[in-house]
Amino acid sequence: MANRNSGQFNIDDYEDELWEDEEYSQDDYSKNMNDLSDEEYEQEFFREFDNKTTNKSSAKNSRNNSESVYRSRKKNSGNNKNNRNTRNNNDKNNKNHSSRNNNRNDNKTDHKNDALQKKLEIYRKQLIAHRLILFLILFAVALVIIIKLFDGRVKGTPLNTAVMVDEKMNFKVDESVSGLPEEFPTMHAFIEDNYLRYLNKAYILFGTYPDCEYYKISPNVARNEFNWSEDFYVNNDGLYYSYFKDGEDKGRVGIDVSEFQLDIDWEKVKAAGIKVAMIRVGYRGYGTGEIHEDKLADTNMAGATGAGLDVGVYFFSSAVNREEGIEEAKYTLEKIKGYDIKQPIVVDTEYVFEDEGARSNVISVEDRTAAVVGFCETIEEAGYTPMVYASRDHFIKYLDIDAIGKWDFWLAAYDTPVFPYHTEGYQYSPYGFVDGITTQVDLDVWMR
Repeated sequence: MANRNSGQFNIDDYEDELWEDEEYSQDDYSKNMNDLSDEEYEQEFFREFDNKTTNKSSAKNSRNNSESVYRSRKKNSGNNKNNRNTRNNNDKNNKNHSSRNNNRNDNKTDHKNDALQKKLEIYRKQLIAHRLILFLILFAVALVIIIKLFDGRVKGTPLNTAVMVDEKMNFKVDESVSGLPEEFPTMHAFIEDNYLRYLNKAYILFGTYPDCEYYKISPNVARNEFNWSEDFYVNNDGLYYSYFKDGEDKGRVGIDVSEFQLDIDWEKVKAAGIKVAMIRVGYRGYGTGEIHEDKLADTNMAGATGAGLDVGVYFFSSAVNREEGIEEAKYTLEKIKGYDIKQPIVVDTEYVFEDEGARSNVISVEDRTAAVVGFCETIEEAGYTPMVYASRDHFIKYLDIDAIGKWDFWLAAYDTPVFPYHTEGYQYSPYGFVDGITTQVDLDVWMR
């Protein structure tokens, strides 16, 4: 037996001696010893061995039992260590797995953040674009409103909005004022005359003041510089009116004819001092709406141009819309082929007094104006000069003067006219007589 104090102690040498004492069983011992650490276990083991073993046999049994418990303890200790290592490894694996999961979650979060950033960037760009579009729309609307306000300010009172003013204007004046012109016996008469001068500069008056209608003169159409009562009078030959400015004859005498003037001796007409001939080429029936040729159109065009007159043509219109106006213009262009036309090509638009129900009498100002515009645009596109013929009332009341104001005007007025707009032709009488024509004929003065 080795001495345990010698450093060569081995539990196996005591296996026959250890557990002979029946009063202290192996189970009791093992139960107590399992709660001790390895070092405490060894000390307790030998203490118990010393106390309990009295002979060799009991010592041997004690050693055997003690060794079993010791080995069990060592084995359990090893298992516990393995279990602890396994738990540690599992903890590490769990930590690594959690770390990988966290990394994957972080990556997913990063991807989500990147996608969200891209969506936000797209949204910002869309928002900027939408705001820009909205700004442009608002700017355009504001611009249109400004233009309309300015346009309304420039144009003044639109067509067909004539109103009646007060029949009497009462002035509180000092009638004792001296130094008035002889034609104004009172201050009241002087003020009223001044007011009437203003009215005739700003409005076209229909009727006798104060019982009259007032139509605002458009600022968008050029005005004439005529003094209608002083600038037109009989020329040096003493037969026909002409236009005089500063004592100089600046007009040309003219006539306009149709089949109603029958056969015309154009050489005599020229010799009578006529310079311009306006010839009707056709007309549209104011009842049926059919286009008809003037029976003497070709004869008159050939005779007038052959005699050396400046020739223009006109078409008597009963068009009720733009399409019919264009149709009339195309008919006229077809009729003048082969002739030397130096004067304008005219659309003759009139109120038909012979038949109140005439097709062109019962249409709107807009439709009538559209027909005239269609005619003039078609003539202009063909390279000729378009012109509009009408009476003063027809120009002012039955046409939109702004829409036709860029083309030449031929005015029919048999009394001293009050017409503010540019006028290139002036028909002053339907009762003229000219050598070479057996009927009465319209007389004109031309300023072009």
